[in-house]
Amino acid sequence: MRKIVLLLLMSVALFANTYAADNSQKIIDKVVATYKAAKGISANYAITTDQGVTEGKITMQGEKFRMISNELRCWYDGKILWSYSPMSGEVNISEPTAEELQMVNPYSIISGFRKAFTTRQVKSATASNHEVELLPKTGGSDIKSVRLTISRKTYLPVKIVFSLSDGTAVIVVLSHTKGGESYPASTFVFEKNLVPAGTPVVDLR
Repeated sequence: MRKIVLLLLMSVALFANTYAADNSQKIIDKVVATYKAAKGISANYAITTDQGVTEGKITMQGEKFRMISNELRCWYDGKILWSYSPMSGEVNISEPTAEELQMVNPYSIISGFRKAFTTRQVKSATASNHEVELLPKTGGSDIKSVRLTISRKTYLPVKIVFSLSDGTAVIVVLSHTKGGESYPASTFVFEKNLVPAGTPVVDLR
């Protein structure tokens, strides 16, 4: 009898673990589908690092995005990234890697999760939100793990926490998210009028 009970408990545990893994992937799949169906999306963001908090607005459409804040202004047209910060006093042009984009555009981490991450559902989920953790499939990444808080109502992320290999964290909080817009290509290309006149442009490609 004891053996039967143990076998039943093991079966339940195995089913529960399998369900959680499958469910976490389904949650992310639904987030990706929601993002694609929404076409263009805009949201307010607050990014917290060990350097402080940066607040601004992000506009996204497919792989393209634009981020505007007092501390940083970025435009990405799907290939080229233009970035400006008052601290550097210059505009840098680059062709970022997939991992570099994940640290800039919070939706890049979601759309590319299948290639780079495994998923795990987190028990701290609430009635309002799902919690999913992404873990890199291979070593050598600067990202140790990513914790996603996803609205059960909209299936869009409201918070993303990057745990980095150096022990620090980057926390991204998204709010006032709106979808359904279709933005012209020029939205995601560098705008001179949004940086001080005479700002030098440095091509790092």
